Amino acid sequence: MKELLKEKLKSYKALGPVMPEARKWLEESNLWMLLYTVLCQRGVRIEKKTLVEILEGHILEEVNIDLYGFCFRLRDVYRDMISAVEMQASLNTKMMDGWYRDLMEAEDPVHRRDNAVVYDIGFIPCHFNEISEKMDRLFKAMDGVGDGALKAAELQMGIINIYAYGQDSITMGLLAGAYALLEAGIPLPSYPVSEDEYRRLMSACINEGNEEPFLGMHYRSLVNRMETVLQVYAQASEENE
Repeated sequence: MKELLKEKLKSYKALGPVMPEARKWLEESNLWMLLYTVLCQRGVRIEKKTLVEILEGHILEEVNIDLYGFCFRLRDVYRDMISAVEMQASLNTKMMDGWYRDLMEAEDPVHRRDNAVVYDIGFIPCHFNEISEKMDRLFKAMDGVGDGALKAAELQMGIINIYAYGQDSITMGLLAGAYALLEAGIPLPSYPVSEDEYRRLMSACINEGNEEPFLGMHYRSLVNRMETVLQVYAQASEENE
C-alpha cells in the first residue's frame, strides 16, 4: 500500500499546473476531510454533505449551535495551518498549543494536569510534568522524517501517546498529522473507521508496539483520497480542452 501511494503521488505531482477551480476544490475538500475525521473521532455522527452545507453558511435546524462553532473554529485553524505551511514553519509545541486554544476556546495551561488512566485506549501516559519535554522531543525527531505520509502517522501516535491535551489528544494528533500532509503536498484523507476502531488501532500501537494495522488503515485512506483527487483533476483537464 505504501508503494501504491508513492505511485499515486508521483502521478499527482506530474500533473503540473491545474485549473484554479480544481485547486480551490482541493483546498476546500481537504477541510471537509479533516473536519469529518475529527468529528467522527469525537463521537459526532454527521454526513459529509452536511458539513459542506455548514461551512457554506446554511442554517440547518437539526445542527446545534455548538457544532457550528466548532466547525468554524476548525476552519480558522485549518487556514492558519495553510499559512504556516506557506511560510515553511516547522511544527512545534507552541503552534499546537495555539491551535488548541483557538479550537477548544481553552485557557492556559492547555496541557493536562493529571495522571489518570486513559481507559478507552488502555494505557497510562507520562507524568504531566514531562509533557513539554516529550512534545519538544517528538517534534524535533519528526523534523528528520522526509516521508510526509509516515510523518503524519508518527505524529498522531506520538501525541496520543504523550496525551498532552487529555481527552482532546486524538483531535490534536489528527491536526498534527494533517499539517505534516499539507507540508508534503499530500491531499488530506478521511479515515473510514469508527471512534472505537481508531482507539483499538492506537491501543495496538501503544500497548503492543504493533503499528501495522494503524499504518495500513492510514495508507489505504491516503490512496483512496489520491485516486479521487486524480479523477477530479483528470475530469477538469478534459473539460478545459
